[in-house]
Amino acid sequence: MLKGLLKFLLVCAVAAGLAYLYHRHRDFNGRMETLEQNRQAVEDLRREVQDLQHRLNEASERVRRLESDPVERAAVVRQMRKFAGEEEKVFRMEEGAAPAPLPAVPAPAQPAP
Repeated sequence: MLKGLLKFLLVCAVAAGLAYLYHRHRDFNGRMETLEQNRQAVEDLRREVQDLQHRLNEASERVRRLESDPVERAAVVRQMRKFAGEEEKVFRMEEGAAPAPLPAVPAPAQPAP
């Protein structure tokens, strides 16, 4: 009976040693860390895709408005090209530039009473 028990314990010890070596060789802990990093990367990419989808929807809406509204279209073109529309005056103020001196204008003559 004692001999059978020793044999059983020896087999269990050998099996435990082989299981440990297999676990170490396969690097289960490293694989779990890699798996968690990959899950985090996938989640980050999902958030990025949602953000890009939102931006795409906004751009599509803007294009739709530009196609249907000529006033909006003209405003965007003028904004991009810095043009003025008909009968519009545009004053551009540049920082650092000295203002041009204004000519002296005489006071209007007052009529005699």
